[in-house]
Amino acid sequence: MASPWVNDALSHAQSAFSSKTDTNILEVGGGSRTHIPLKGARYTVVDISKEQLEKNQDAAERILGDAQTIDYGDRHFDACVFWDVLEHLESPRSALLRAHDTLSPGGLVFVKGPILNSAKGIFTDLTPWWTHVLFYRYVLRQKNAGKPGYAPFRVEHAAEASHSEIAGTLKDLGMDVVFVGEYVSTQVHALKDRIPPLYWLYEAFGLVLRTTSAGKIGGRETEFLIVAKCRGQSRSASSH
Repeated sequence: MASPWVNDALSHAQSAFSSKTDTNILEVGGGSRTHIPLKGARYTVVDISKEQLEKNQDAAERILGDAQTIDYGDRHFDACVFWDVLEHLESPRSALLRAHDTLSPGGLVFVKGPILNSAKGIFTDLTPWWTHVLFYRYVLRQKNAGKPGYAPFRVEHAAEASHSEIAGTLKDLGMDVVFVGEYVSTQVHALKDRIPPLYWLYEAFGLVLRTTSAGKIGGRETEFLIVAKCRGQSRSASSH
């Protein structure tokens, strides 16, 4: 069963590209599979992990490279997808700028990621990476967690990766933010189902954060999805 953020992203993609037969989608940090499985679409996947790219069966083109510095050449896309990737970069804005320059007029950008000031986001930032590996192995039951090419991946949690900053960057680029959704992650649900005592400790942690900050941090919603649309031509299209 698809998660609600996948359903929301797919709904926007289907609505925007239902009349197209050759939709080109760029997945930045796309990893081992597509997260917006649009029928008939052609996927170009960029990732810094060779292991992730080799496992990706959805990609028509695989590019090994850094999303912050990559040159896409004369490639153009109808949509750019950033799925749980910007929080892993030192400069999320650079990755957004480079991908935006490839967009065709009316193109879409999809950004899914963690809400950095949520209880989960703050807890992730405060705990060492090896604890994340243990969580993935023993709570999410992913036996390869932490091995090369497998989650969890180390996070930067740069301020530019917050959903408010991302929305601001997209607006600066001349895009309209057409959708913002907030959700509770499947990881939180898994913790509740499999280790209830730890879940209630996590809930207590969030309650303390919300109480001491007057509700400014420590929220229950842990994930966001932003969908933005180009108003007209992209910068690269308008420069030729």
